[in-house]
Amino acid sequence: MAKNSIKILGDLEAEIMEIVWKIGPASVRDVLSRLAKRKPIAYTTIMTVMSRLYDKGILKRKMDKSGAFVYLPVKDKKSFLAQASEKIIKNFLKEYGDAAVAQFMGIIETANAKQSAEWKNKLKELVK
Repeated sequence: MAKNSIKILGDLEAEIMEIVWKIGPASVRDVLSRLAKRKPIAYTTIMTVMSRLYDKGILKRKMDKSGAFVYLPVKDKKSFLAQASEKIIKNFLKEYGDAAVAQFMGIIETANAKQSAEWKNKLKELVK
């Protein structure tokens, strides 16, 4: 990930969420089996991160018949990213005000024609 990017989740949190969004209800062992294919990682590390995602309200959990937690995303990926980006943008505008708006407009103006038209229409809807 780029050094100057805005991160919604930590790297491991994001990897875990991608897996849970992809497979649906998942135990720590389910996530571990997928992550372990790419890199060595401890069961307890995955358990801790998934528990923290639960504490943050990003995952919900229920106990299965064996007594292990099964985790599910609270929101689908699109809804999660929409809510997170809204929060980031609101904080950004609060911090940087008119300068941020000017930069957003500059980006919209320099985007490709189709994307620029879509963004302008969305802005018009928001202003109504």
